[in-house]
Amino acid sequence: MIGEGASAGRVLGLVPARAGSQGLPGKNVRPLAGRPMVAWTLEACRESRVLDQVVVSTDDEAVAAVAAEMGFPPPFRRPDSLSGPQASVIDAVAHALETVGGSWDYVVLLQPTSPLRLGADIDAAVGLCHASGASAVIGVSPVLKPQTFYGRVTEGRLFRPDAPRPDEPVVVNGAVYVGRPGSLLERRTFVGPDTLAHLMPPERGWDVDTAFDFAVCEALWPHVRGEAAGPLDSVRR
Repeated sequence: MIGEGASAGRVLGLVPARAGSQGLPGKNVRPLAGRPMVAWTLEACRESRVLDQVVVSTDDEAVAAVAAEMGFPPPFRRPDSLSGPQASVIDAVAHALETVGGSWDYVVLLQPTSPLRLGADIDAAVGLCHASGASAVIGVSPVLKPQTFYGRVTEGRLFRPDAPRPDEPVVVNGAVYVGRPGSLLERRTFVGPDTLAHLMPPERGWDVDTAFDFAVCEALWPHVRGEAAGPLDSVRR
């Protein structure tokens, strides 16, 4: 339940879901396990115990309809200037904060292209930001192979292994970003000198950008959410 158990101050969840997609057209409403893909991010928002309000920022009427069906009607339509392929997500965050108004201790960016993230990931990331005093926390996942598998190919197609490193590399997975509005808007990025990492397993941090990514997401589905949730119609408020 949104807001239940919250102890980190006021937390705004923001789901940015513009209509255009070059890699996979219409991906935000593409059916995944019985629901439009964006619905699973909204389900994670519903599972979270720290979000006080959830705002869907979109120019897509289909996305807006799904959000309204799940109990999160968008309070505005994202302007065209923030909806094209070159649009900055930070500009969308700034627009949402200004349009919604109010005082927020944290803003949590939740991209619908990470449908396997759970409400527990949102809560853990916000909790880490609050407990540590960091200005931001981002979701990361281990790379899919040990670093000893990685290397480089020279111009002559020779393989050269990367030098061993003391730490296993991770990748930013895009599933959850937590920031304090003041420092976020000043820096225009979630990544700063004191940004901390919320470590997630690769399957929960899977990002969908192409048809291949979507197919992998469908294959991962039973290992993350199984059959715990049914079609959209079964969860109407």
